[in-house]
This record gives sequence, structure tokens and C-alpha cells, in this order.
Amino acid sequence: MCNRGWLLRNTIVWHKPNIMPQSVKDRFTVDFEYVFFFAKSTRYYFEQQLEPHKESSLQRYRYSLEGSHIPGYVYPNERRGQPHAWKLNTSGRNKRCVWTVSTKGFSGAHYAVFPEALVEPMVRAGCPPRGLVLDPFLGSGTTAVVARKLARNFIGIELNPEYSGMALERLKPYLEQKSFHDFNPV
Repeated sequence: MCNRGWLLRNTIVWHKPNIMPQSVKDRFTVDFEYVFFFAKSTRYYFEQQLEPHKESSLQRYRYSLEGSHIPGYVYPNERRGQPHAWKLNTSGRNKRCVWTVSTKGFSGAHYAVFPEALVEPMVRAGCPPRGLVLDPFLGSGTTAVVARKLARNFIGIELNPEYSGMALERLKPYLEQKSFHDFNPV
């Protein structure tokens, strides 16, 4: 992708806490996959995704409000000779690059179905409402289902007729909707 002009913005690690047991005895069990976030140019749509703060961040914030110092913590404004003022975005912190998302079972004949919870932050971050999501490896259609649930359009490409039929069946309830005005995103 980089050789074709795309910019690698992030490498995301999908940590799978519930992987299938493996019988390997000569190496460690692999419980993650990489997800690559590419952009075509330096200016692109990106909606920041937030996650809950860790307790340590909330503790620093509480101390900051009380005017106390935490030993060893450098408050940002102290470097400039200003009184310490540590501000916390109470909506959450910027989403990190290691995502723990459990795999989900799927009744169809596709063995590698992404969970919707893995795809949702990617669609939210990289595509505006009513925008267009492209999935060049549609498979069972998870990305298209998430796109429709989030009021986005999609284009899916799948070479395997069995998988494309499976995806169409999964998408049927979402494709029957007449317009986004009646659409109620999850």
C-alpha cells in the first residue's frame, strides 16, 4: 500500500482474549492480528474516537483539582512557570492502538468473521455519516452491516459467490430500508 502512495497512519493490534485453543508446543500462542489504518493524503476525514480514562488519570485529575501535587508527576504548565493546571477531557481519552475485542461466533460457513465491535470504531473514525465505506474483501459482510447501522453507504467486493450470497443475506434487512431519514443507527 505504501509503495502505491498510501500513508500508513496507525498499526492497530487486535487483541483477541477468547481465541481458539491451539495445540502448539514449540512457540507462543498468537492471540492478536494487525489492522492497518491508511490514508490517501495528509488531509483526510477523521473523527476522534474516545475510550474511558484509566483510574490513574482520574486520580491525577482529582489531585489537580484539589491543588495538590503528585510526587514525580510533571504538570504541563509548570514548565512555563505557571501554576499547575492539569485538564482532563471528561468524555474520555484518545483511543489507543491496542484493542481488546472478543471474537464472536457466526452461524454461516465463513470461518474468519470480524466482530462488529472491531469494525465500528474504524467506520466511525474514517467515514462521515452518509459517506461511503469500501470493503474490497467483503466476506460475510460485517463491514457493510456496520456501515448501514451507522448510516453510511458501502461498496463491497467479494470474489467467492458463496460468501457474497452470505453477505447479501446478512444485509437484507438493512438494504430494504428506503432512506436514511427513517434509519435509526445503533
